Amino acid sequence: MNQFKFNRQLTPWGKGFLTSVLGTTVSILLTFGTSALIDNKMKADVQRQTAMMVIHDIDVCVKQIEEMADDEEKRNQAIQYVLAHRDQIASLPEDTLSLAMHMLAEYYERPAIFDNAKENIFKSSQEIWGNLDNMAFIDNMERFYRERKEVENILKTDPVFVPPISLLEFHQLRINSTAEAHTLDMASILKEKLKEPRVIYCIDFSANRTRFYREYAQQWRDISDRNKFIMNISDEELAEYIKNSQRSGSSVGKSEMTGQWERQSSGHIHIYYEFLETDSFRKKLVNYMAYPIWNGDIVTINTYGGTWRIKDDTLFMVSNPQSVEVQVDTTHISYRPEMRDSVKTIIREYLDVKYLKEEIQKSIKNNIRDTLPVTTNKANDKIEVRWTSSGDAVTTSYLKRVKQ
Repeated sequence: MNQFKFNRQLTPWGKGFLTSVLGTTVSILLTFGTSALIDNKMKADVQRQTAMMVIHDIDVCVKQIEEMADDEEKRNQAIQYVLAHRDQIASLPEDTLSLAMHMLAEYYERPAIFDNAKENIFKSSQEIWGNLDNMAFIDNMERFYRERKEVENILKTDPVFVPPISLLEFHQLRINSTAEAHTLDMASILKEKLKEPRVIYCIDFSANRTRFYREYAQQWRDISDRNKFIMNISDEELAEYIKNSQRSGSSVGKSEMTGQWERQSSGHIHIYYEFLETDSFRKKLVNYMAYPIWNGDIVTINTYGGTWRIKDDTLFMVSNPQSVEVQVDTTHISYRPEMRDSVKTIIREYLDVKYLKEEIQKSIKNNIRDTLPVTTNKANDKIEVRWTSSGDAVTTSYLKRVKQ
């Protein structure tokens, strides 16, 4: 009854004011409620994106360290074979001797073993730390990154893992080599080195190195599986994340792909593609070959063709081995008189047109079909191509449209 009397006593202005206050209050509640829902969803999305990023980082390292174990086993098999046939070492296959040498010698300066870019993002981003509230997940990642750093330090400094022939000694062996063109007489080197205690020590610990790699691969695989379980991430969802994270640019159709393109590889190889409206393509590879025993470059030009089509941003190419053509141009080099025989030997044995043609045809037959995801930029003057190599590693390269 009192409420009824109160409402009846309100003036029109009072009723309008009360309605305005109630409307504003409801509006604020709805705004903040909706904002909270959006913030929570964004937080959850950031959590999952972050989780998938670092879980993928673990999986990449697992694959990497398993490949180290595979390489170690292959090299150990080769060097055990050499040891068992040391009396006939000069007649052993070159690929066996090369594998054995790879266990014992540092061929290149040792770079960082693992890529720590995602670790830096994970540890330095305040947004990520603010959105990740699962301590079990964070603890697992901290453990993985700590172990990875320890493993890298061991691989670089522990005498069991450091090859007995240093990079400096390896190049000194090349300098002192009596073989042609600064190549190594691996048979003679191995015959002498296999007498040294430091080399035998390296060989004896090969099985330990393999076991070390396998054990850490399994430990990190367990961390990855545990984190997927904690964050409720399926293998399919992770695969989709990886696929999307590697994709950039816009869709490509036949009209965008048609034309001439070029790609520079390794600084000395130029590759040209021509995709025709008739669904045929032509590929030309120009290689500028330098070597310490001559000045200038030997230029090899390899061309071949085939058919192509594009569907759903994927380029399908079928090459024709019979279309291979090879040219070798040696007119741009000079050399010291005493290097003449070495230069002629390389040209005769490794740059023979017939030999090169057969090798290219053999390579094409082994990989006659290419299936390549592609995208283009807005100007359609660059194409991004993703190549999947052995071990499912993805490499990205860019084709630049040739201006007519």
